[in-house]
Amino acid sequence: MKVQLRGVHLGLTDNLKQYVDTHLVAHIERFAEDEASEIEIALVDINGPKGGVDKECRVTVRMPGLEAVHVTETSETLFQAIDATRDRLERAIKRAVERRRQGTGNSGMPFDLNADATNY
Repeated sequence: MKVQLRGVHLGLTDNLKQYVDTHLVAHIERFAEDEASEIEIALVDINGPKGGVDKECRVTVRMPGLEAVHVTETSETLFQAIDATRDRLERAIKRAVERRRQGTGNSGMPFDLNADATNY
């Protein structure tokens, strides 16, 4: 899995990178073990050093055969935002995988083409 981590209006410390790796990436890797999968993580300080509830974690996960899953969470600290994002992301990926298993998704094809493809 390719992981892209970037900080917007803030510096990425080694401690923060380690936290993202152990508390976010490690939990998502079990769903996307292949090398074609990728996760983009943006840690954002919305209004700079002013403070307040302005730390945001934005994550987009792309896996073959599934639509991209995007989750954004805002909190007082980056650590809280990362944890909340992880929880929502796990639920969203589980739903997407389950929809694919049940065949309720359209696999990127229009529904009428999907039906025609099964007749041949």
